[in-house]
Amino acid sequence: TFGQDEKTDLPFHDEIDSVIIQGSYAMEEVEFFHKASKTAIICDIIQRHPEEAWTGFKGMLMRLNGLVGDKGSCPREWRFTFWPFGKEKARKGRDIILSWRAEKLIVAHGTCVEEGADAVIERALSWI
Repeated sequence: TFGQDEKTDLPFHDEIDSVIIQGSYAMEEVEFFHKASKTAIICDIIQRHPEEAWTGFKGMLMRLNGLVGDKGSCPREWRFTFWPFGKEKARKGRDIILSWRAEKLIVAHGTCVEEGADAVIERALSWI
């Protein structure tokens, strides 16, 4: 059932796959994959804010947090919530996402990817 483990089984499973990223003591997050378009839909665990949108002190903080540009990733404070024991659970979810071999990526925060999304996702989740 939904919320019991990493893999979800929802009514739209024939069209959209999903996975729960677990292991954080602060939150869990569901990620989706639209099979027909080979598009991963990622909420907060990957953020790729445009560099030109973040300048000055806030821009510096966003860069230090790893959330800006093509190399955007997961906020460092959220990464910390997977320590010391949650990374193993998170890896299970990450491995499912990587198995999708997404061509496109839609992110809730920042710039989406039109092609080659699997490499972007692999790099962004390499911290796990």
